[in-house]
Amino acid sequence: MLCAAIGIVVVGFALIGVLFQQQKTTDLDNTRSMIEIQERIQETIEHLRSNPKDGSALKLLGALYKEAGFYKEAVSAYVSASRELPGDREIQRAFIDLRARGHASSN
Repeated sequence: MLCAAIGIVVVGFALIGVLFQQQKTTDLDNTRSMIEIQERIQETIEHLRSNPKDGSALKLLGALYKEAGFYKEAVSAYVSASRELPGDREIQRAFIDLRARGHASSN
């Protein structure tokens, strides 16, 4: 009986250890992902400095900002993209999604 109780405790600690390790890995992946998103945002901004009317790049910037959780910036990028790509369905869907999240657009 005592051996069974000790075995259960040991297995429980092993499971907790595995769960904490998975959480650490997930946190590391999220951090790495956020860094990659921020790098792509900077690259896209650099591109837009010399190509300010590139609607596809503006749309990409909106998507990157949205993915990073920068909703105000995402709306702004999508508004600019919609001027260059009127009627673009992806941009329209992004506005709908942003409105649903409580972020209105001026479009």
